[in-house]
Amino acid sequence: MTSRYDRQKLIFGDEGQKKLSEATVGIIGCGGLGSSVITALASAGVGTLVLIDGDHPDITNLNRQFVYREGQKESKVDIASIWIRSLNPDCSVICHPKDLDADNAKEFLSRCDILVDCLDSIPARKILNKYSVDSNKILVHGGVCGYQGQVTVVVPNVTPCLECILKTVNNFNILMPSVGAAVSEIGSAEALEVIKLITGVGETLIGKLLVADMESNFYEVVELQKDPTCRICGIH
Repeated sequence: MTSRYDRQKLIFGDEGQKKLSEATVGIIGCGGLGSSVITALASAGVGTLVLIDGDHPDITNLNRQFVYREGQKESKVDIASIWIRSLNPDCSVICHPKDLDADNAKEFLSRCDILVDCLDSIPARKILNKYSVDSNKILVHGGVCGYQGQVTVVVPNVTPCLECILKTVNNFNILMPSVGAAVSEIGSAEALEVIKLITGVGETLIGKLLVADMESNFYEVVELQKDPTCRICGIH
């Protein structure tokens, strides 16, 4: 195996690296969070990345979405696939230049071992969450607004799902504040959870929520509780 991974194999060994190379991870949303997740997982040697995003780059993206360049007209997933192959030619990429919806979720995500929420839409997150629960696939969630961010790992039938956490949150039809370094920090935390889940090395955020206020340097991990009345994962 290539010496590319020698330093991380000091952490999780050849067996952990082999698990990464055999894994398929779905990245839903290729914007700010997605840029960091894509880069970290490709660099770590994850075997296959499935990219889902129906958007094209816009100049207002560029303060945090470092995969893209001003003036590019191609879809984000197509540009990101070139980025991934330039980072690591051993990483396979499957592109879906469409937004996730209830009709295409199974088609796009059925082959994935782990799903990563890099979305910026609450309705889209709820579609992803329902698919995660229905298909029994682990979901790594991250969200960021300004200097505030959060990360958790949803294990269907074990932990609270995103509906339990976000059920009272509405989508905001406003321009969300965003600074690239904060977005990258949360995206990197998501990617690290994926790596820990695949390799089995390290304590994960299963059933826990990492809350970050990066303006005041406050970080806290809190235990989450399932909502027994949840319409997605509760007792019906």
